[in-house]
Amino acid sequence: PSPALVAAPAAAAGPEPDPDLLRLADLPASTRASLPALRISMHVYAEDPARRFAIIDGRRVGEGGLLEGQGVVEAIRRDGIVVDFDGRRVLLPRP
Repeated sequence: PSPALVAAPAAAAGPEPDPDLLRLADLPASTRASLPALRISMHVYAEDPARRFAIIDGRRVGEGGLLEGQGVVEAIRRDGIVVDFDGRRVLLPRP
């Protein structure tokens, strides 16, 4: 088939919607204020999960990595970083 007729892989469409995932911008100001201030200076997504990482507060972290203030990097996605803050899963947008 012509390259224009070949469907793109499903992964290219973006991550599946997750009803338990909160977007940082959608949180009330009081909730955002209770979360640690995190400075994301780099976001690297790769198809291979072992090659995904972010630089947060000057430290390189991968999936499963602990953040210094609080929280665990649950996933590094194309659109940002999912961090678990004591059971509250928040999507931090990529820089």
